[in-house]
Amino acid sequence: MDNSPRLPTVAFVTAAILGLIAGLSYLGREIAEVPFLSEIEIGLVAIAFTLGIFGIQGWIGVAVEGRELRPGFTRPRLTDPLSLAIVAFSLLLLGIAIALALGIVWGWGPIALGALAGAGSLILAMLLIFYKEAFVGDEARFDDREDGVPW
Repeated sequence: MDNSPRLPTVAFVTAAILGLIAGLSYLGREIAEVPFLSEIEIGLVAIAFTLGIFGIQGWIGVAVEGRELRPGFTRPRLTDPLSLAIVAFSLLLLGIAIALALGIVWGWGPIALGALAGAGSLILAMLLIFYKEAFVGDEARFDDREDGVPW
């Protein structure tokens, strides 16, 4: 089974083009007239964002799994660098959580709180990836389905 980077590349390029079209459409009109995105611009941005995530996820899949997928079971692999990364990201997440709590109590602006919450979400996602790699194995099976579904 082939794990090609072509489709994610096409998706990411399409996302960039749609994002550029939405941005040019927004900047092409008078900002004082209507300072918000139109329905079409919101749709273009949503499609571009979705395709961009699909493209990045595909590139990560090719980088992690390789070009040729092989069926079988991969055992969990807890290494010293992975353990260090888990500890570092856990401490970083704890620090961001404390900063976010202090920001809420002290009345920081929504931009600072949103940036902290977003950074915390990304760090939590990376931490979950590290845990999965360290403690849960992978299993790839390419068996034919026998559930009556015609594809």
